[in-house]
Amino acid sequence: MEPAMQTPEQDLTKTLWLTPENASFSRKNGLLWLTCGGVETRVTLRRNFPLEELWSFLSVLNDREEEVGVIRDLSQFGQAEAELLRAELERRYYAPVILKILSLKERFGFSYWKVETAEGKMEFTLRDTYKSLVRLGGNRIFVLDVDGNRFVIPDVTALDRKSYRKIELYL
Repeated sequence: MEPAMQTPEQDLTKTLWLTPENASFSRKNGLLWLTCGGVETRVTLRRNFPLEELWSFLSVLNDREEEVGVIRDLSQFGQAEAELLRAELERRYYAPVILKILSLKERFGFSYWKVETAEGKMEFTLRDTYKSLVRLGGNRIFVLDVDGNRFVIPDVTALDRKSYRKIELYL
């Protein structure tokens, strides 16, 4: 028997784990849809641990921002569905990868960055550089600019020598 989706009136202390056995995902008109318990619902995905767990513990929310269920790990789903969900997450959590730091200047508590990313050259500003750089597991750095844009340096030690010297003070 397939579990039905929870309604707000039901016990919210119980998590509905979404698996290929009880849920399927599809895209219609550019939107993500979930079919669970015979009910089709438009949904969005959110990472419960956005900096540590990129592809697991994903909240599935309906159009009222209520949690419908949780995906324990994308790898549980078939390749096509996993790619659909992965693309949705990459769109929501878009973060250009910084390949090189061209210049970094600090003035009056702000730092002004010119970088080369996988998508081309970009410029952005950080307020309180020390707090805007978040060190994740290993040598991965997450950068959050004043406009809320996210950038990532997958391995700060893999940067070229000049780029590393520009950021070294803030690590």
